[in-house]
Amino acid sequence: MEEAPDLASVDGGEGISPLYLAASTSSLGIVRALLRPSHDGTPSPASFSGPEGRTALHAAAAVSKEIVQAILGWDKDSTLLTKVDSSGRTPLHFAALYGRLDVVELFLDDHASLRLASISDNNGSFPVHAAAMVWDRRTVLELITEFPDFYEQVDNQGRNLLHHAVEHGREWLVHQICENDEFAMLLNATDSHGNTPLHLAVKSQYPGIFYSLLATPSVNMGITNKDGLTAGDLAFMARKPERIYYFLDPCAIAENCMYWLRAPRTLDGLLGLNDKPAAQKNSEKDAPEVFNPGAQKGSENDAPETEKQDDMTKTGTIASAAPERQQNYMTTNRSTVSALIATVAFAAAFTVPGGFVTDDHARAGTAILARRFAFKAFVVSDTMAFVCSIVATCFDIYGGAQEIPDSHRRSYKLLASGLVPIGSQSMIAAFAFGFHLVVGSVNRSLIILVYILSLVAVLFCFPGIWAPVHLGMGKALWRRAGWKGLANIHKRPSNQPLLFLLLSSFLFINVRRPLFVLLISATFVVAIILSIALPNY
Repeated sequence: MEEAPDLASVDGGEGISPLYLAASTSSLGIVRALLRPSHDGTPSPASFSGPEGRTALHAAAAVSKEIVQAILGWDKDSTLLTKVDSSGRTPLHFAALYGRLDVVELFLDDHASLRLASISDNNGSFPVHAAAMVWDRRTVLELITEFPDFYEQVDNQGRNLLHHAVEHGREWLVHQICENDEFAMLLNATDSHGNTPLHLAVKSQYPGIFYSLLATPSVNMGITNKDGLTAGDLAFMARKPERIYYFLDPCAIAENCMYWLRAPRTLDGLLGLNDKPAAQKNSEKDAPEVFNPGAQKGSENDAPETEKQDDMTKTGTIASAAPERQQNYMTTNRSTVSALIATVAFAAAFTVPGGFVTDDHARAGTAILARRFAFKAFVVSDTMAFVCSIVATCFDIYGGAQEIPDSHRRSYKLLASGLVPIGSQSMIAAFAFGFHLVVGSVNRSLIILVYILSLVAVLFCFPGIWAPVHLGMGKALWRRAGWKGLANIHKRPSNQPLLFLLLSSFLFINVRRPLFVLLISATFVVAIILSIALPNY
């Protein structure tokens, strides 16, 4: 720099200056050397240009506060602060996108630069929107604190801070907005398509965000978008009736929550006439004809209209058969697993641990350890594994029979999918109890280890037992409908038995799986305690 300072002003390929390269690679020493004034006090002639209209300050804002300070000290007029790249983003946008809270605070310390937060990019997104996209809580809070009119900042699609947080799955930010009355004006705001944050939550399928919005009573579930659809309509229309959904699938969660909360629906939504938004329908109607190089108008090889329709029918049949093939694969795998469990359980029933009483005894042929608690638990677990697996296999057979109506087949498959995990967990429990009987009181520490490992297997062999972790929907039901919402007594007023209401309630549906695991765990604990306190019991 002392010999040829003008070299710092020479841009390389694609307009990238040495200063931009040094800033983007966090080379603080090189940046200071490039910006150092000459001996006579002349400022450095360094170029700040970078690719796509970015400057060295854009690059520095994403990597280092010290480099930003060095560049701002060199740029006395602060002209680089307001320069935008080809996307319309300022250095503050970059600092927010990369979660550089220290750089954001540095930019906002200068009151003259507070207008930076009011500059939007080419998409209309402001720095607070950028921070919400990348999940940086502290940066969002800093920008909100400095600019209390953040709720007026919307992008080109009319979406505010909450819309961006919902669309990008920022659950923590949505939760804070819902819990703070300061953000009440954002909860029911609509974008240019008429979608509220709740509409976007249903579309984006983030359960945690969905729960937070529904748990806020001030969120209006009855607002319709420009397609005339409520959030409840979107939730019901997103679910395909021919498909069996996993109970923790976001699509199933959205539909169930809307059903339990009795969310308002429109006539179009009920009839399913608006499966596609109006904008999408218009774009499809006006779409240009697809060019097919293999077909020429007026050629002798043109297929008759009936053949074209047959080809279209075949194509539609193949497309519709794909989900059915996938379900058939799942049914086949489930049937194989259930048959294996039933086989093992049947074999274990007649090769009981501990052996049988000899012929010269009054109880000849019976199990030697039949009076032990672990043996009784083994018999119960093995029986449950066998029965559940056999019934699941039968249901899968019925579910695959073409003669049976589709609605009944789906019910059989759904029942089978619930029985196979119970059979698997029961088989694991039977293994633990059987091992306990074989080892006896010789090595209690080994027995405890077997029970612990078996419990871990029970916990992780079926994710459905973690349903309480997903019970954010319970909070939403409680806040909006109280105990009646949780028990669903109000949803189907009839003379049906209360038992049916209990079995179809939100509480039972989401607690039945963990309760079975708790039962197995309690049995393990009892077996260990009895093994220590009463070795012969």
